[in-house]
Amino acid sequence: LIASFLQSFPFDLFQKTILVYSEDRVKAAVSHLPLIPCFNDSPDRGKSNSIRKGLGASTAEDGIMFLVADQPLLSRATIARLIKSFSEDRRRIVVPEINGERANPVIFPSFFKKDLLGLKEDSGVRLIIDRNLSRVRTVVMDSAEEFIDVDTPQQYQHVVSLWS
Repeated sequence: LIASFLQSFPFDLFQKTILVYSEDRVKAAVSHLPLIPCFNDSPDRGKSNSIRKGLGASTAEDGIMFLVADQPLLSRATIARLIKSFSEDRRRIVVPEINGERANPVIFPSFFKKDLLGLKEDSGVRLIIDRNLSRVRTVVMDSAEEFIDVDTPQQYQHVVSLWS
């Protein structure tokens, strides 16, 4: 799934792409791609540990986009639209919204790096978003299918049927 997502990933839209992984087979499957692999030796320590690992390899000066690899239907156009929104105001957190709900990927201005590094255990970036609602720039999206998270075998089968 991760390899499929990354095969069509728009690497050219990013200065640097960092992949945080915890299984060697993931690294092997994407070794030919233009990304920086970052090993997470403690995935059981939650999302915040993955975030810290990725940020440790980042040299971003303007923005940091957090993508999850279990959204394989995200399109180049959607990612580009979020980046464009961020480029219009680099002081705002860009958050896509589907049917009134926040989704991933999210872009943070780089000055949030210290806050992101301070996340604990399984708290994700939503905690920082909730604390900074006045800095959030929402981008309303139309295609809910692009934002499907593949967390179960049923969701995986659904996504495979959409690819067919």
